[in-house]
Amino acid sequence: MVSINDVRETVLAICNKNNYGYISPDDFNLYAKQAQLDVFNGYMSKYNYYMNMQNQHQSGSDFANLAESTREAIEMFIETENLTLVSTNLVVSIFNLPLDWYHIEIIGYIGGPKVVDVEKTSRSSALRLSNSSLTAPTIEYPIYNVTSGNVIEVRPPAIQADVYSSYVRYPIDPIWSYVTLTNGEPMYNAGSSVDFEVAEDEESMLVDKILEKAGLSIREQE
Repeated sequence: MVSINDVRETVLAICNKNNYGYISPDDFNLYAKQAQLDVFNGYMSKYNYYMNMQNQHQSGSDFANLAESTREAIEMFIETENLTLVSTNLVVSIFNLPLDWYHIEIIGYIGGPKVVDVEKTSRSSALRLSNSSLTAPTIEYPIYNVTSGNVIEVRPPAIQADVYSSYVRYPIDPIWSYVTLTNGEPMYNAGSSVDFEVAEDEESMLVDKILEKAGLSIREQE
């Protein structure tokens, strides 16, 4: 976790030193949200890159170590949640996904004493598989596909409960909260503020990205 107050103080100190002007709390929170998303998306991109290199046997153990290190940074964003049934018909059961999902890792079904992985497929493939008696999904070998919106379709429709998702969520938006003093100056309110969720060694990256976004708004990119 990175202290949002530490980052804001650094950003304001650099702006004041170079006479770049004042960044309001609302503007800072907007830039902070986008900066954290940039860092978070960087985690996911790097992890996918390292895993691809590892799978292609292009790197020996180096990319495996880098992939594992990046994976550790992502671990704090992994959640497990039971899914709520929306509706069911003769073809599919429809479940809501969590509102904050970024990437689905596992959809699972607790079928009695066994936990079964629900295999991901495209909607067209799901229709094709369902139309064949040889490949039609069963409770032992279920499938799912993501539709538009925050829902998935699970086949067979006999599955109507005990479905869960392990997923990577979006980071919580950072917020620098304050109370207004009598002279109009904002004073940091730690009780209602939200720190950055990324790793502590990303603090300088957050400062750079916030300054970059603030610079674009005041036409001082440098």
